[in-house]
Amino acid sequence: MKKALMPFLFLLLILSFSNVSAQTNFALGARAGLDIANLTFDPDVSGVTKSSRTGFKFGAVAELSFIPMLAVQVEPMFVTGAGCKFSGAGGTDTYKLSYLEIPILLKLKVPIPNSDITPYAFAGPNLVFVMSTKEVLELNNTPSRETDLADYTSSFSFAIDFGGGASFKVAPLTSVMLDVRYSLGLSNLLNDKWEQTFGKQSVKLTGFQIVAGVMFGL
Repeated sequence: MKKALMPFLFLLLILSFSNVSAQTNFALGARAGLDIANLTFDPDVSGVTKSSRTGFKFGAVAELSFIPMLAVQVEPMFVTGAGCKFSGAGGTDTYKLSYLEIPILLKLKVPIPNSDITPYAFAGPNLVFVMSTKEVLELNNTPSRETDLADYTSSFSFAIDFGGGASFKVAPLTSVMLDVRYSLGLSNLLNDKWEQTFGKQSVKLTGFQIVAGVMFGL
């Protein structure tokens, strides 16, 4: 009896996986954009003017959706040139960071009937792996001096990203996307060696990002 049921159970299993596959959509693509980054200091630095630095970011994107309106999106991206700049009467002090970030976003899509435009909103954690941290000090009437701060900074940072945008269908399996997001840094970029050398201080990486890309359905 059990042997007689095996072909039926095997067929039922195949049909179940086929049904899941039909409902699951997977897409891959590429993205690039601007990272208008800033560093928040606690305690804050006084007596100078602080401004953000605009970095460039590029990388890949993968999206997996099980239902039409909800998806998980992963975006490994390399960011270079982000940071901040302090300006005062004596000169400037610039902090430049390069890092690999991996946002893991829950994405809510809101299709518009009879339209190729799909607005969306998203939020999720961002895993940041710091690759380079440099300080460029430019005092008046003296040559600029660059210092590598790798020994004083953490190699990992954590943030929360959230934002929204829209995708535009340009072919049956191809869409272009444009979104704006805010990345809220939650962990201190400085390590214990900084505290032991210069005193206790917290520096967190935050900023706005404008990102465009193309997605290909598979």
